[in-house]
Amino acid sequence: MIDSHCHLTIISKKAKEIEALLKRANKEGIFYFIDVGVNPNDIEFRLELLRDAEGVYLTAGYYPDYASLYTDVDLDAFKLKIKKANENKKYLYAVGEIGLDYYHNDLNKKDQKIFFAKLINVASEVNLPIVIHTRDAFKDTFDILKEEKHPERGILHCFTGNVKEAKKALDLGYIISFSGIVTYSKSDFLREVAQYVPSDMYTIETDSPYLTPQKLRGRSNEPAFIPYIAEVIAECRGESPSFVMKNALENTRRVLNFPLID
Repeated sequence: MIDSHCHLTIISKKAKEIEALLKRANKEGIFYFIDVGVNPNDIEFRLELLRDAEGVYLTAGYYPDYASLYTDVDLDAFKLKIKKANENKKYLYAVGEIGLDYYHNDLNKKDQKIFFAKLINVASEVNLPIVIHTRDAFKDTFDILKEEKHPERGILHCFTGNVKEAKKALDLGYIISFSGIVTYSKSDFLREVAQYVPSDMYTIETDSPYLTPQKLRGRSNEPAFIPYIAEVIAECRGESPSFVMKNALENTRRVLNFPLID
């Protein structure tokens, strides 16, 4: 099935080690991986390292940490890199992760909001969906999405909101991605969301190497751990883990439009 959001080149920058972790995931039935960018300067490196990895599809991201550091020239260069990468064949399937993070820094909210709005416009200009990072910032995230001409397709990655916030995402037509956080003991609110969301409007991610599922806490996270997340979501929904993982793949593919493996 799929890990809809992982950071393979943060786990390792060595091709052999990445190959080994993909094989571990394959043994658990995971054959599709969305490697998500966080830095505009990592695009070429990630493309070079992962281009031939079967089932791996990339996005181009610009993390909120850069909100006070970028220039308009940097944004133009980011957009040009995306266009160049996809010039002859599609290699980048979304703009993201992008968004707002007030948990780590709430002193530059204005800068973050302006930055996020500009990146939404970049995504629209290159005709790609968006992968959204939002932490302690749901209201501003939804306000900006409503104000800007946002792409029709998108994913709210590592969703940590409640049912009310989930509904706002669904009303935009954006799917919700559940991470290992849904397995944590204090995440009853998130398990309520997992029960609430329609079967065609969610996906599953590890966000590896971060957010290891509860049963494996203390270990670095990796795509092979997707079944631990699917198991909890399936229990919430009264469905089988295989059904949940099947929906996650189909829903992610509908949003990102990546090809199936032959």
